[in-house]
Amino acid sequence: MNNEGLISVIIPIYKVERFLPRCLQSVVDQTYKNLEIICVNDGSPDKCGEILRKYAQNDSRFKIIEQKNQGLSASRNHGLDQAHGEYVFFLDADDYIHVQALEILYNVAKKTACPIVMTEDVYRTGKDKIKKGRINQNRVHYRTLKDPLRDLYKYRLVSAVVWSKLYRRDCIGDQRFIEGIYFEDWPFTTLIFSQISRCAIIDERIYMYNTNFPSIIRSQFSVKKIHDYIVGIRHVYDYFLKKQNQQQWDIVRKKRITASLKMILSKVSKSTDNKNELEKYFKEEYKKLRSDNIIKFSDLTFKSKVRLLKLLWHQRAN
Repeated sequence: MNNEGLISVIIPIYKVERFLPRCLQSVVDQTYKNLEIICVNDGSPDKCGEILRKYAQNDSRFKIIEQKNQGLSASRNHGLDQAHGEYVFFLDADDYIHVQALEILYNVAKKTACPIVMTEDVYRTGKDKIKKGRINQNRVHYRTLKDPLRDLYKYRLVSAVVWSKLYRRDCIGDQRFIEGIYFEDWPFTTLIFSQISRCAIIDERIYMYNTNFPSIIRSQFSVKKIHDYIVGIRHVYDYFLKKQNQQQWDIVRKKRITASLKMILSKVSKSTDNKNELEKYFKEEYKKLRSDNIIKFSDLTFKSKVRLLKLLWHQRAN
């Protein structure tokens, strides 16, 4: 079977019946037609299954995977396991894409021979005024980056989210998302970007990110969220330890890991209802990370150092 040029669009689906038709229609309407549309119904209790069946009846490119609720990571992993495309594109079911999105990304991938091509920015529905109409492909500007991991974290030229990127399937290989955790994107992206020598960024906003849908990031901070961040940190650390690439690990530790700790400290310091529980849990996990030499106090910003010392002192006083 010759799958050259085939793009596998992987769409995890759970409780999104309000937005799902818009998402699916944006894929059906793509000017690039060589697609397999892999929809993973993660045990959604609403009418998502019914909507999927209607689309599949009218378009043979649809491949529906039904599973009990296992979460976003498991859904994406099952989609990857069933993907046959030369390329993979992840699309969240509450979002949608420009009618030329996949054609633009694919053409740039072929022109540059880059294993990953991504958008520089996205439209945020509900906040940005989305431009409609066709895009002149001759005016699509792009640039290549020759040190993707460094650009991902040291210079922050690209985002660690998995959507809005077209991946050549062979650069993903057997890499999978960590199942059962929140914030699964950044460990996956980090490992993929550490394995490639170049990537491309286009200057067109062709991904529409839904800001009107409940977000894990915006919901109340919890012990579970701290735990999941740390699971990701340890997963990435173990990978670089086996890879024995200290230079790459230093970039990730100083930039990404430190940013995660900064975010956790900020969330804990601003919490109210469960602050003591969060402080106690984070203190114990922080001590383990320090003991295992995964993080360094010296990497933190001055503000984060102050917050951390206050937290440690407060827990000691209690």
